[in-house]
Order: sequence, then structure tokens, then C-alpha cells
Amino acid sequence: MPPVLQLVDVSKHYPGHAALSRVSLEVRRGEFFALVGPSGCGKTTTLRLVAGLEDPTSGDIRLNGRSLLGLRPYLRNVSTVFQNYALFPHMTVAENVAFGLRYRHPGENSARKVRETLELVQLAGKESRYPAQLSGGEKQRVALARSLILNPELLLLDEPLSALDPALRKQVRAELKALQRRVGVTFVFVTHDQEEAMSVSDRMAVLHRGQLEQVGPPQELYLRPASRFVASFLGSVNWVNGAGVRPEATHVSAAPPEGREAVKGHVERITFLGDRLHLGVRLASGGSVTAQVSRFDAGFEPGQEVWIWWRPEEELRF
Repeated sequence: MPPVLQLVDVSKHYPGHAALSRVSLEVRRGEFFALVGPSGCGKTTTLRLVAGLEDPTSGDIRLNGRSLLGLRPYLRNVSTVFQNYALFPHMTVAENVAFGLRYRHPGENSARKVRETLELVQLAGKESRYPAQLSGGEKQRVALARSLILNPELLLLDEPLSALDPALRKQVRAELKALQRRVGVTFVFVTHDQEEAMSVSDRMAVLHRGQLEQVGPPQELYLRPASRFVASFLGSVNWVNGAGVRPEATHVSAAPPEGREAVKGHVERITFLGDRLHLGVRLASGGSVTAQVSRFDAGFEPGQEVWIWWRPEEELRF
């Protein structure tokens, strides 16, 4: 099946600054695709180029094989959920959701479509409420409904969870994933939160300084990163004797393990994290590492001599 979205050698230059440099990627139909990276990496610029809010300096952007260059935003079958939701405060939920439908698909039975779409995002019965009467999670669902009612080929989400508190973010991102599965619309999700991206996406792209570092399923990027940047951005890494090892793959023992190369150190700190402990270990050779152990493995004490080791297959190789 051909990809629904293609970026072909896309660059975006501003005076004295390259926001994107020859980025090429494909988004498959029906997948939840995440664009992730630190602030200033080019992920929001990419979204704005796809939406038609800006034009690329060079390259091509294709929707279902058709170039979008020169096509105004309202002529693209693409919808966007913005970071602040951009709801009209003087309109009810139903009016907000129906707003775009009146312009994009005039003549449709908007009342029926609004009702069906609000049921889809679990907001049935709240049609007459105003944005000020809604919770953060409900506002986000109204913004989603306003986009989904247009039946877009592509739904772009620009940091849609950033305004929510941490506990609600986890709940809403699970709802967002379930919603995407129900409607089958292709989602392109922008976030700086790597945990968020890994938890919801089928595939993800890591951007850094306007360049594409790696694309693939979250597990592949986490376990087989293509660069030191990807490895460090997607989680903690211990750099020991030139090898990159995740804390959960860093084993610690009170005695040298038999038949394995190990590094000696001393426990500096023990951090309780509920279901696990993080041991901060100062290495005899210099530097420090973090080892993740079960909370039931509480026999270590600050100052204790320990040995750090890992299995060769658990090393991060570039």
C-alpha cells in the first residue's frame, strides 16, 4: 500500500538558520506516527509545512502521491489540532465542532455529524457547554472532534497534551491511542516527550538540529539506536569503557560475576522509585553509572563495593 504522506528532500531555511535540511520520510496509511526531538529540532516546522501554513524552501510534500506544493491549507485534506486547542470561547461544544464542517463540507447534515463525532470522542451530552465549562481533557477531545468531523486523510497534532497535568496526560494519551485505532485516521503526532512518543506511536522519527536521525518502531529505536544522540534522547545511557548500556541492562553484584568482564565501583546513592531502585555507582576507573534493580533487591548500601557488568547483546551499538 502506498504511503499516505511523503516528504522528499524537504528543507526549510530562514535567514541565518536552517530549520530543516533534506528530510525524507514516509507515513503509512492508518498508522500513529510521532515526530519527536528537542526544542528547535524542526518537528513543528515539519508539521506546519505539511499543513500548508508555511512553504518549504526545497523538496516536495505529497499526500497520496499528489504534491501539496502551492496548495492552500483549506484545500488539503489535512486537519490540525493545535497545542492550545484554539477553541472559540463564545461557541458551544457543538458549534465549535461544526465550525469547520460548514466551510469544508457545506450542505451536510451537520447536527447528525456533530452528534456522531461527539459520541466517538465520548462527549455525548455536552453539546451545549462552553469551553470554560470543560476540563483540559475535554477541551482536547473537542479539538479532536472538530478535526475528525472533516474526515481528513491526515490528522496533525502539535504537542496536544502539553497543557495537561502529568497524571491526566497519561490517561489522555491512552484515550488518544484508542481513538486513533477506532477511527483509522492517520495521526502525525509532534512531541518533545520521548516517553509519550514511544507509548502511543506505531513508528516514530527522531529529529535533531533540522536533520532526520532515525525512523522506525519505538522498540527498535530504543534498543538499536542509529546514533549516540538517539540513544541518549530516548532514555538514560551509561557509557562504560566505550559501550552504551541502558540502566535496566546494567547489572550490579556484590562480587565479581564468573566468566564476565566487570568494572569495580562503589555505591554513591540509592533512589527509591516505587517499583524499582536506581543505584548510583561511582566507578573506580572514573565516572559514574546508574543501575536499575528491583525494589526487592534492597541489600545494597551507600559506600558498598560492587561490580558492574552487562551482557554483550545488551550493548547499544552504532
